[in-house]
Amino acid sequence: MLHAVLMAAAVYSLRKYWYTGGLWAVAMVSTILFCGSSTWFRLLLLANSLVIILILWKADGYAFYQGEGEKSHAVKQRKRGSLWRYFFRYLSCHKNYLANTAVMWCVAVVMPYFLREMDGLSIVPVGFAILSLNTPICILLSCDRDLEQAVRFLPGQKRRFCIPYCMFIFSCNMAADVMFLCSWQIQNGGITVLMIAGAVFFALQSAVLSVLLEWFYPIRGWKIESDLWHHPRKYVVPVVMLLLAGGVSAWPVLLYILLALLAVEIAILLFICRRNPE
Repeated sequence: MLHAVLMAAAVYSLRKYWYTGGLWAVAMVSTILFCGSSTWFRLLLLANSLVIILILWKADGYAFYQGEGEKSHAVKQRKRGSLWRYFFRYLSCHKNYLANTAVMWCVAVVMPYFLREMDGLSIVPVGFAILSLNTPICILLSCDRDLEQAVRFLPGQKRRFCIPYCMFIFSCNMAADVMFLCSWQIQNGGITVLMIAGAVFFALQSAVLSVLLEWFYPIRGWKIESDLWHHPRKYVVPVVMLLLAGGVSAWPVLLYILLALLAVEIAILLFICRRNPE
């Protein structure tokens, strides 16, 4: 953990040379995957630590400072707005949010290596539940008071905002799950249709619950961004997903029941949004 923290600080101090940090991170992930159980791993880790210490020793303190308004983001006016364009612009303007999503994808790639001794469907749902913990994309209304006010007061926004927002979270979760399944197939093999169905369920169910929490129980009264990231509400959806993953692990047939319940849940929510669009 100490090595990971120091390396993250070193890569951030070199963020102007993003390609260097990216190649460095890929090299370290490859080292963990292919040399983690060899005698060379500790030597490589020690050598990398010396490089990190050297970079941090010579780093300027202002390299970690990010002032407001450093970049002006000109928004091109369009006749028809697109929430998906807003979502991507939201991530591109918040590099730390985008970095958190990239970290979750890296976790999805590495996780099968640590779970391969517990092969089979019984452990795969736990991986899907862990990958549902992506705080930045699940606090879109809480972190932007102006957006929340517009969504609350403009007519028809419940359907026009919540449904694309749910699909956006689902896409991010599903991307991590697909990487997890691909990594599992490469390292362990044996991917089944039931595993793919589990990925769809956990990605979509966590997205639905996240949007419902943001709509009915947004985080208010926060003063700094750290209050949002560390609010206890962030653990509600992952804990529910872990409990469901435990149930599926103990009784795989439960996944079929959960998929049927999810279909009913989505149908009810769509019916409510159509009947009460305000």
